[in-house]
Amino acid sequence: MASAGRREVILAESARLFSDRGIAATTIREIGEAVGLNSGTLYHYFSSKDAIVSEILVSFLTDLVERYDAVVAEPETARTRLGRIVRVSLEVADVHPYATEIYQNEFSNLSALPRYTEIAAAVDSSHGAWYSVVEDGVRDGEFNSGVDIFEFQRMMRECVFMSVRWHRATLSQDIESLTDTLTTVFLNGFVPAPPPGSVPPPVTARRRRVVKKAAAESAEPTEPADSAEEIRAELDSLRTELRAIREAIADRPDAG
Repeated sequence: MASAGRREVILAESARLFSDRGIAATTIREIGEAVGLNSGTLYHYFSSKDAIVSEILVSFLTDLVERYDAVVAEPETARTRLGRIVRVSLEVADVHPYATEIYQNEFSNLSALPRYTEIAAAVDSSHGAWYSVVEDGVRDGEFNSGVDIFEFQRMMRECVFMSVRWHRATLSQDIESLTDTLTTVFLNGFVPAPPPGSVPPPVTARRRRVVKKAAAESAEPTEPADSAEEIRAELDSLRTELRAIREAIADRPDAG
């Protein structure tokens, strides 16, 4: 097998092992066994395990940034470009199997890699592409200006790459449907807006109970409407009784 071809096999098998077991738990010997080489021979292709990890991530991120830059430069609407960024993300993740999973799993350990500076620069550039397109959409009135740009693009970006993990086994076949789902949910929302002039849906019995309970708990206690009349009647009765007592006392022989 040619040297370039053997390197690609090593990278592919290493990526699978790193994703499944983690970088620290994977040994050079296990990588060699996976590709049919002994440990000594493997070092002819890569100087260390970290060098293999760096090559996997740099290759993935370089491809991703180049594709992103091309999309950002397109003379299209922000919505169209954002949809293409989603598609590009999935396509590149499919071409570089397990690179996204390795990045997500090992994020806190990447600074120890020999090519970390390249990795960090590529990550910054890729994040900038997402931000730039969303910012364009807000500026041009395509997207909601009331939503924080940074948070929105981060949430959408993270969902895109987490979906790679969920669909790894069928990613090639799922790119179209995933792109449609992600862009629809993030750009259109999940609940359809009611058409103009439509009648609001009926309030369910459960909803009525909740609203009634909330109103009862929040309202200040008030007296019943007829409480004042009852009090007046009781006072009149007391006055009559007191008058009768006074008259009875006045009629007693020892009175005065």
